[in-house]
Amino acid sequence: MPAAFTYISSTFRPAHPSRTRPRDGAAVTEPQSPRPPVIIPGDVLVSRATARADVYDISVVPRDAHVRQTRYQDAMDAARLLARGLAVDGWFSCDHTHYLRIATFRT
Repeated sequence: MPAAFTYISSTFRPAHPSRTRPRDGAAVTEPQSPRPPVIIPGDVLVSRATARADVYDISVVPRDAHVRQTRYQDAMDAARLLARGLAVDGWFSCDHTHYLRIATFRT
């Protein structure tokens, strides 16, 4: 097996052996980056209606909101219940840029 190399500045040099060999007979596996989950049509989305009010819209992507809750916990519970009923994933976003999966019921 060829030695691993570490890029430092403009030169290549072998990596330290303790970083390249497995510990205690562990199997060597290539690291795999997990595929980030994505929202797909049909998923349930909870989002804040405005930046100032604690009002949460619950919608089925890509449609407009059809349920509105005024408390965070009520919105999360309603979204999880709807996602379970539709057998899809549930998501939360407070800025429509960052998303957090709150339920996984996709079959």
